[in-house]
Amino acid sequence: MPNSSLYLLNLFLIFVRVLSVLMTAPIFSHRGTPSLAKIGLAGLLSLLLLPAEANTKIPVSATLPRDLPPFLLVIAQEILIGVLIGFASNLVFIAIDVATKIMGLQIGFQAATLFDPMSNAPTSAFEQFYTLLALTLFLTIDGHHWLIAALARTFEIAPLGTFVLTQLTIERLMLLTNEAFVAAIRIALPIIGTLMLMDLGLGLVARAVPQVQVFFLGIPLKMALGFLVLALTLSITLPLVKELLADMVTNILVITGG
Repeated sequence: MPNSSLYLLNLFLIFVRVLSVLMTAPIFSHRGTPSLAKIGLAGLLSLLLLPAEANTKIPVSATLPRDLPPFLLVIAQEILIGVLIGFASNLVFIAIDVATKIMGLQIGFQAATLFDPMSNAPTSAFEQFYTLLALTLFLTIDGHHWLIAALARTFEIAPLGTFVLTQLTIERLMLLTNEAFVAAIRIALPIIGTLMLMDLGLGLVARAVPQVQVFFLGIPLKMALGFLVLALTLSITLPLVKELLADMVTNILVITGG
């Protein structure tokens, strides 16, 4: 097959993987990012990655137009690995989202949610605060550069047309998901623990002094105490979130078999 045709084929498959990542990765997958911008960035990154992939061996059955089914299988492989890379890079934000929902439920913010057109789901100001905080940290530590560097590294670990979803990959995916939920509990633990102790204290007060309207007293107390704990533990939470974001590259390489 002529080199020019092979290069075009490589370029197309690289574009498929890169675009799949950009459609699912943090920052790039945001609904506020125009689709044309994602496609243009995917095309630019594909051109930059093409020289490194010039010698990638494409399966023979996928190199000729008459072998359409095998070629479609290769495209599906690239979409799959791109989505998995995006999912791995999003695990930190999934953990933060779960943590903020738990904390918001404990404090009482879940009753004051608004529809967010960007996420297409109801959200609270508390959740938006943590999400924007994580995104700011992501950009501050050059997380978007790390993501692109990790994406380039995946072409060495899993060359075009060679990725296969094995049992080991599924086990690694489940392990990383489990770690994300553990991280969510670690982020939410200070507020969960404090408010549980407060509920216990209010229960004792209600038992000892039945005349006290614990229900009406508890709501403002929970909010005030929740904000206080949030302010006091933010210096602990931020390094934890930065640590989780720093593990993003490792997560991507683990998912792709590195």
